[in-house]
Amino acid sequence: MTMRDNEGFEIRHNGVPRSYRDTKAAAYDAARFAKGQNRGDIIEIVDRSTGAKLIMLEDGRTG
Repeated sequence: MTMRDNEGFEIRHNGVPRSYRDTKAAAYDAARFAKGQNRGDIIEIVDRSTGAKLIMLEDGRTG
């Protein structure tokens, strides 16, 4: 499946796009996993339809 530029969610590690997810739940799961593996990295979830960004905190919450 190919997503358009304004669809889905982007997972960024230290500002670099690393993966894309089509649903919000899948994006949150991927970001939590990435943060667990890379605690010192800044992990962001970007909603590609609005440009809104959330940062994944070490305890699994977003800030």
